[in-house]
Amino acid sequence: MTRLSSGAGVKQPPHQRHWQAHVKALKKSGLSRAEYCRQHKLSYHALTYWQHKLSRSTETTLVPVPLERVLNTPGQSKSSELNIRVTDRLSIEVGDHFSSATLQRVLSVLENR
Repeated sequence: MTRLSSGAGVKQPPHQRHWQAHVKALKKSGLSRAEYCRQHKLSYHALTYWQHKLSRSTETTLVPVPLERVLNTPGQSKSSELNIRVTDRLSIEVGDHFSSATLQRVLSVLENR
């Protein structure tokens, strides 16, 4: 299973939901932060603060990622491994015999989080 950030199932204060909605809308808008703030009459510094704060969220949700079985060949380790660490920066470690199709699915899930 892969851990992804999410606010699902966690009660958030109204001001946090307000800023979370703006951070999400900014990302989808394609506008610069300054232009988005001008159009929505928001404080540039407040939006910057919340964008940073929300990107460091520690709330997680488990997302199942089906793994394909890889047949072991002589000399191959008995497990194909995938290690994902979610810290300030995302880290993915892939073993030599891990399925590329499965890795593509994992990356797709992470991109859509």
